[in-house]
Amino acid sequence: MMTTVPRIEDVIAALTRRRARERAVGSIAAAFVAIAVATIAVVTIAVVTIAVATIASAADPPVEKLPAEPGPILRVLVIDQEGPTRPAFVQFMEGFRAGVAEGKAALPEVFIENLDLVRLDRGVDDPDRAAAWLLEKYSDWEFDVIVPTSAVARDFVLASRERLSPKARVVAFERPGDALADDALPPDYSYVTSDLTLEDTVALACRLFPASKRIALVGQSEIHPGVMARFDATVGRIANERGLEYVALVDLGLVELRRRLRELPADSAVVYFGYWKDEEGRSYFPSEILQSLCEETKAPVFGMLDSHVGQGTVGGACSDLRAMGAAMGRLILASRERPIPPPVTVSPVVILDDRVLERFRVPASRIPEGSKVLFREPRLWDRYRPQLMAGGAVLAFQSLLIIALVTQSRRRRRAEQIVAEQRDQIAHAGRISTLGQLAASLAHELGQPLGAILNNLEAAEILLRDDDSANAAELRAIVRDIAADDERAGAVLDRIRAMIRKQRFTVVPVEVPVLIRGVLTLVGPRLAADGIGVTVACDPALPRVAGDEILLQQALLNLLGNSADAIRASRAGAPGGGEAAGGIRDPGTILIRAQRDGEIVVLTVIDNGGGIEDGIMDSVLEAFATTKDEGLGMGLPIVRSIVERHEGRLRLDNAPGRGLTVSIGVPVWKESSIA
Repeated sequence: MMTTVPRIEDVIAALTRRRARERAVGSIAAAFVAIAVATIAVVTIAVVTIAVATIASAADPPVEKLPAEPGPILRVLVIDQEGPTRPAFVQFMEGFRAGVAEGKAALPEVFIENLDLVRLDRGVDDPDRAAAWLLEKYSDWEFDVIVPTSAVARDFVLASRERLSPKARVVAFERPGDALADDALPPDYSYVTSDLTLEDTVALACRLFPASKRIALVGQSEIHPGVMARFDATVGRIANERGLEYVALVDLGLVELRRRLRELPADSAVVYFGYWKDEEGRSYFPSEILQSLCEETKAPVFGMLDSHVGQGTVGGACSDLRAMGAAMGRLILASRERPIPPPVTVSPVVILDDRVLERFRVPASRIPEGSKVLFREPRLWDRYRPQLMAGGAVLAFQSLLIIALVTQSRRRRRAEQIVAEQRDQIAHAGRISTLGQLAASLAHELGQPLGAILNNLEAAEILLRDDDSANAAELRAIVRDIAADDERAGAVLDRIRAMIRKQRFTVVPVEVPVLIRGVLTLVGPRLAADGIGVTVACDPALPRVAGDEILLQQALLNLLGNSADAIRASRAGAPGGGEAAGGIRDPGTILIRAQRDGEIVVLTVIDNGGGIEDGIMDSVLEAFATTKDEGLGMGLPIVRSIVERHEGRLRLDNAPGRGLTVSIGVPVWKESSIA
């Protein structure tokens, strides 16, 4: 029988399946164990909790019943001295309803009644007669709270509470100065008032209008006799303290009041308390007639209630009637507590009319900090802030884009200009290279004819040596001169070839006088032909310098060439040419001076070619910078590079209109100098 050997892959697969089954079984077992442990823990916690609760309930004493909270406010009676449609009362009731609405309980039922003493012409000292009908109307009703809104209404309620609603609590609205003393408060009585003083409004008037010379008070004492009397005395006292004239416009007929207001000078300030009835018996709401009274006077008018703002007054330190009404509503909600909560005082607020401030040109610096300025026209920024911000962002982006485009355009034009300049420089350098090659070729080609001439001259001299004729001596002298000129021409060609060839920089001891003579050999004839005189001044015992003789010759040749060109331009009448008195031009002169300065020898070339203009002096050492139409602009840059190669120094002293002085400093030769 043949035995089948299993493959290694099948063995591995079988082992893998076996391990997977073992892991699955282990996971299921672990899950059952975890569930069992969690169940035991929950049961244990529940048992412990029940036991603790049982023990605690057995140990706690019986809970005493708390007294029941006072019942909610169900009915509120508001009694006003005047009509319920006057603006001040309307604002007060708006705040009152908002304050009551803050309570979580159901809103109380509010009844509003008014004594209407002004229109009915009832005396404030006889409220019972004016309100007898009110007592009859509510004789069978019970109120939780009664709210009198003036001193007259308060006195009537306190006197009639037993007949009106004996169990009602009284929460009054008290004018500043009319509130009862704390030690005289009746039971279940509280109130809301303001700590506003007349001094606040007068001080505000003097601050906004510091040039005021008098202060006037407008009011009537029939409705609020006690308050009006106090205001009259207070304004008189303040005016006396501030050195102002006091004008009392109190208890006047409407016609007389209007006339007196028209006669008030513009440097006055008017404080308005209120006006209720004219001389013909016609009644008014104080805030309604205020607009026409403000139109009668050139002086600014100040009120003491927020309902006066917007009626032509500047504003004032005012009682905020809405805030006081809200405080009243909250106090009524709390009045069910025993004892009744203490009185509440609401701080005044400075309220101003921006339109009137603009009319009187009051600067913003005089407005007290924290003032409420109403009717202010929104500025352009406030109206269109999103649009202006979006437009500004677009404008800024466009500006940045324009700046970027302009900058890029300028850079491109500058790059194009640089490329054009470099193209011209390359073309110029090409012409210079061609010229150098031509000069090398000419030097090479002329060398052979000059050598042949010299050989012929030597042969002629041999032939003339034994000639005894009369002209033989003169001919021999001519031959020697021609030979000398030939040798000089050969030397010139040798120097041209040496300067053109690319040679290794070699430092050797150089005799400065010999260097100068060699250079003058090259350029002296041309300078003499142009009438340019050259003077050489060398210090005696001048040391040798360490340098490359060919490069130093080239530097000196460039300086002499520049000086010669400047002198020629000066003679031709170019700018910078020197001219002596009488229109006679100075002769061209060049001075070559060599002197020792410490460890260097200074070679100086001085000319009288008119110098260089100040505007281009900073660029003369740059390559291809020239003021000559036919110049290459390489003279001074080559001199600078040669001096830097010798670790020397170069100095230019310009005298516009006179000449240029160029100094080259070359180190003195020392035995330790290396090539």
